[in-house]
Amino acid sequence: VVTDRNDLDNQLFSTFSKSKDLLRQIPQQATSRKNLRELLSRESGGIIFTTIHKFNPGENGDNMPVLTERKNVIVIADEAHRSQYGFEAKIIEKNDEAGIKYGYAKYMREALPNASYIGFTATPVELTDKNTPAVFGDYIDIYDMTRSVEDKTTVKIYYESRITPILCSSFSSIARNVLRKALLV
Repeated sequence: VVTDRNDLDNQLFSTFSKSKDLLRQIPQQATSRKNLRELLSRESGGIIFTTIHKFNPGENGDNMPVLTERKNVIVIADEAHRSQYGFEAKIIEKNDEAGIKYGYAKYMREALPNASYIGFTATPVELTDKNTPAVFGDYIDIYDMTRSVEDKTTVKIYYESRITPILCSSFSSIARNVLRKALLV
């Protein structure tokens, strides 16, 4: 299970850890790229939680190593609309240094070349350079707002737009004074 934030990684790991009897194995949380490689070195099994940042090449520009050649790896990317892009090279110039950079998704797929990928998101993106269905394939299931309200997961919100008149004869002079003071500062 791959997330893009430590707090989300911790939250999901904690939730899954409480279900280890149902899962029939103990979930593991990768603490480093090295630890992730160790966890993936098994021939089969394993429920591993990590952040996508562990798939970034090192600061010295080293290549992303293959972490496992296993074909029985399923990557579940939570919040898939946020960090699962960057397959195209971007030229960066920073502090008189230039280089080419890719997104985390490219590095993750290099590290897990034979894995299958499933993306979870409430807000899929379909833009030219960021396209959730293009990265993960067609939708497996859509849990829309109507179903969420029917399941009582979401409560209906009723909104009625109203314009409230402001009755303050000195409002204009107060606004002028505030603007005058703001421009002087």
